[in-house]
Amino acid sequence: MSLLSTDAIILNSIDFSESDQIVCALTREKGIVNAIAKGAKRSRIRFPGTLEPFCEVVMDVFLKKEGELHRLESAKLSNAHLPIREDLELLAHSTILLELIKEHLGQLDPSPATFEYLQKALHAMEPGKQWFSVWCVALMNILSSIGYGIDLKSAGRPGSRRTYGLDMLSREAVMFLLKSSQLETDVLQRLSISASLRREITSFFLAMCNRITDKKLKSSSFLAKLLDFDMNQ
Repeated sequence: MSLLSTDAIILNSIDFSESDQIVCALTREKGIVNAIAKGAKRSRIRFPGTLEPFCEVVMDVFLKKEGELHRLESAKLSNAHLPIREDLELLAHSTILLELIKEHLGQLDPSPATFEYLQKALHAMEPGKQWFSVWCVALMNILSSIGYGIDLKSAGRPGSRRTYGLDMLSREAVMFLLKSSQLETDVLQRLSISASLRREITSFFLAMCNRITDKKLKSSSFLAKLLDFDMNQ
């Protein structure tokens, strides 16, 4: 058993017994780590409100043998990303990033790039800002890091747009995504697009996430209902 001290982002946590919680975290060094936090629901010293989704923490975790549940010793809060929770649509979009990583990245499978993409996105996504472009680029980058890259540059070639449902997208949407992927975050936060184009792109990403996942993501189903999408089409 070895002690790992690492930056992490909480993806999910569930209650386990009266006082414990099981936490799924994306760590910078080790990828996904699932660990039990003993006494988490009672201890405000070791876990002072740090085990909620989106929380960025520095955590100490004892790594056990393969197949065993690791043990989370402490988690010090770096950023709770509370603004994300202030807007329901923003919250739903952001949760898709967390759930996609949770479902597709293997345990103790290091992916520093995935961590960086998620961390950068969470810092930029706030109510009152033009966060949609940031979300699009973060989602494309995360998809690429877990093995589902989208070749937007070939979208205009005959037959190529059928890949991952690119045929769902208009040329305007493809060009928006292509140009957005080449911009820095501060520029992305100043981009705005029409409501119809935004719906088109969101629908495409939701369909793609469901296509590559064994079961539909709860977050994508929630967002589809929120935006009144018919995902059975």
